Amino acid sequence: MTVAPGAAPSVTPAGRAEGPPWWSRVLSALAVTGLGAVAVVVAVCGAFVHRWQNPVGLILAIGGAAGVAILARACARSRFGLAVIAMLWLVPVIVLSRPRNSAVVIQGDEFGLVFLFGGTVCLAVILGMGVEARSTRRVT
Repeated sequence: MTVAPGAAPSVTPAGRAEGPPWWSRVLSALAVTGLGAVAVVVAVCGAFVHRWQNPVGLILAIGGAAGVAILARACARSRFGLAVIAMLWLVPVIVLSRPRNSAVVIQGDEFGLVFLFGGTVCLAVILGMGVEARSTRRVT
């Protein structure tokens, strides 16, 4: 980029912006990995809880999925990390909704469908919002 003669010094490019330190990336990757394990646990627990005490269990199950997604949004550095968390929640839910030996954990009635689609919509909305912006400026 060229600067016009007589331009103010603040207009002059200062070079390439510094990226986050390496330890910040490692901590973010570890946080997303840990949240992946939490997403699987929340999905399995939500599959069993969504029928408990009519609306309360359903709200807890969908709220758990939304909570994991919000935490992932705060920890992840890209939408790929959010997509991994969403898939780690969705896969156990789909597996538990399939009939196995005449036992279905998530049935195809209104409670099961609200849990399945409500959790999926929460995760899709958070994935669509993207990750939180991190400022590279030093705090003074």
